[in-house]
Amino acid sequence: MAEAGIEPIAATEPPERYFASRGLRGSSWSVGPGTWFPEHRHERTKHLFVTRGSISFNGLDVSAPAGIRIGAGAAHAALAGQAGVECVEAFEGDG
Repeated sequence: MAEAGIEPIAATEPPERYFASRGLRGSSWSVGPGTWFPEHRHERTKHLFVTRGSISFNGLDVSAPAGIRIGAGAAHAALAGQAGVECVEAFEGDG
């Protein structure tokens, strides 16, 4: 079940193609196991794909190669999985 403002994205194409087809520019990042991101919001909609490991957003688990869309202004916290996580993300308006 999706949290308000948070939607899963099926990994039907590579993240680079997904971003390019929407005029978005991806940026990669990674963190170690158990890294906690306290509740926060973004001014723009965020599209994120997990390329290795896993991360949980408000209890919604996302594992490679799946993705997630977090709507502008949606409150969310995140917790990296036991193996850490590598992601690629893009914000609408960064094209």
